[in-house]
Amino acid sequence: MNKTAFTLLVLCLVNFFGFSQSQLSGVDLSEIRTLKDSILFNTAVGNLQKYVDEDQFDTAEFMADELIQLADNIKYVRGLALVYRLKGIIYNENQRYIESDENFRNAIHFFKEADDTDGLATISNDKFVIEQNRGNLEKAADYLMEAKLYREQLNDSVGLSGIYNNLAIVYKELKDVPNSEKYYRKSITLIKQLKSNGVGLVMNNLALLYAEKGRLSEAKKLLPEALKINKEEKDLRHTAQSYSIMAKVAMYGKEYEAAKKYYDTTLCAGSQANYKLIVVNAKQQLGIIALEEGNYKKAEELLKIAREDLIKANVVSLVLKNYKYSFKLDSTRGNLLDAIKWQKEYQQLSDKRMYESTTQKVENAKSRYEAELKQLKLIDEQEKREQRTREELFRYRLFTFISLAVIAIILVFMILFIKTRKERKRYIKELNESNQVKNKLFSIISHDLKNEIHGLEGSLNLMKEDVISTEEFREIVPLLANRTHQTSILLNNLLNWSKSQMKELNAQPTTFDITEVISNKFTFFKPKAEKKDIKLINKLDPTMIFADKDMFGIVAQNLIANAIKFCNPGDSIALISREKEDHYEICFEDTGVGIDPSNLNKLFAEDTFTTNGTENETGTGLGLRICKELIELNQGEIKVESTLGKGSTFYISLPKAA
Repeated sequence: MNKTAFTLLVLCLVNFFGFSQSQLSGVDLSEIRTLKDSILFNTAVGNLQKYVDEDQFDTAEFMADELIQLADNIKYVRGLALVYRLKGIIYNENQRYIESDENFRNAIHFFKEADDTDGLATISNDKFVIEQNRGNLEKAADYLMEAKLYREQLNDSVGLSGIYNNLAIVYKELKDVPNSEKYYRKSITLIKQLKSNGVGLVMNNLALLYAEKGRLSEAKKLLPEALKINKEEKDLRHTAQSYSIMAKVAMYGKEYEAAKKYYDTTLCAGSQANYKLIVVNAKQQLGIIALEEGNYKKAEELLKIAREDLIKANVVSLVLKNYKYSFKLDSTRGNLLDAIKWQKEYQQLSDKRMYESTTQKVENAKSRYEAELKQLKLIDEQEKREQRTREELFRYRLFTFISLAVIAIILVFMILFIKTRKERKRYIKELNESNQVKNKLFSIISHDLKNEIHGLEGSLNLMKEDVISTEEFREIVPLLANRTHQTSILLNNLLNWSKSQMKELNAQPTTFDITEVISNKFTFFKPKAEKKDIKLINKLDPTMIFADKDMFGIVAQNLIANAIKFCNPGDSIALISREKEDHYEICFEDTGVGIDPSNLNKLFAEDTFTTNGTENETGTGLGLRICKELIELNQGEIKVESTLGKGSTFYISLPKAA
């Protein structure tokens, strides 16, 4: 063969091999380029599962490695979890236990990252099966309990019913009868609630547990219902099993006639279901009954038929039982030589079984030891590589740390410098704000408060200097009271505003009825309202709120005073409360002059805003701002709606009393 022909042959083989690999999954893996192609990936995982189910482990392992690399490339976390799980199963079947455990750990990690509780439950169930097959029943029970927790999180009643049944079986093997009974009953209850098939099987298992523990009355009570359910579900296998257990219960009670009847029915149902093992067992049990009744010929015939079938099926436990009763039969008939033969057969098979069991355990232990030894070697080599890597990295890290330390020192100095500048700016800003508050306070005191006090002082001096008579003074008392009230409002607003600026204003909420507060305020404002010919209308229902009563009084006082200020003669001010889900809405409605739309946003702003009233009443602009702060301190809200020339409505929302 010349060189050119050889090269072409090699290329053909390579192309064929590459094509075969790419088609192993049944999916063209080259088409999977992004996470959007996860459906194709899942199809490939389904085909991988088929290889595992068909025990094609070499092909499956190769395909799993390709899928892991692909899932990693497209960042498909759940896909990684699915493939690592199957790879764990592959390694377990090949007795590479250390690698199997490592792949299961990877699967758990990625299922957690994908928040896939169903996947975690499946892993726990896989580990249960593995540990049960290894004979580690305690570990098997632990993994089943993990699976139970995951299924409970998913509210997966179907999965839970199966887990409960498996837990009952494991606890039965562990001789823990109470727990076994508990989980059989939980499984039965759950399957009945689901109205699904399979409850007859679990009831059979529970009845068998009762029978084997001598609780025959409980088994007899349970079996008719199990039989009825299995017949209704047309489940011939478990119908045959129900009859078989009923026969066993009768045998335990030495009710041989009933036992024969049930075993005959078991033969019929088992044959229809092609359930060979239960049919052979029924024949053997009928032979044992014949032996107990003294019908030795029939006993010999049935035991022989059963023995031949059991040896073919290699059911060692039942073959040993057959030898035991064959020995008893020949001993009873006086055939001592034949009896000795059965005893030898029994002993040889028992020894062989023990030897094979011990050999299998030794082989398993040996395989596990070799796998662990191999893993330890791999770990040792890995540690050596890591040590070399650490030594190489140490020098780079040292240099990096020194560089970072220098940079950090420079950054600290820069941060401190910047922080100092920011602190200085903040202090200057706070000082300016404080000066503004002080200037505002002095301005109000020097103008508004001074005017009010001078007015009062002038009126009192007129009386003192006998410029006006007592009767004339009495006529101006309402005016003085009103001015005193205005001064009180102004002082309260100034005090609360000053506290709010100093961040010292705190609410002390209590439960109270606002109608009481509003009634007092209406009484107080009545003279002033009558003077301007303004109607005060109280439409409030009993309204229990949870807030600071004094603060609410200040808010109500400001809003009513404000409404009077901007109402003309003949206008009205009405208060209405509306109950909401978790709060009350109190409405202060007036038919006054209204507010210019351009001024609505200025009412509650930081900068004070005020206009003169209908009779040129002046103000500080603090009232509404104080109202907003007091309402918000009580977990409430204040808002306003207004139409110019038609009036305004202020809405206050405050929490309901508990």
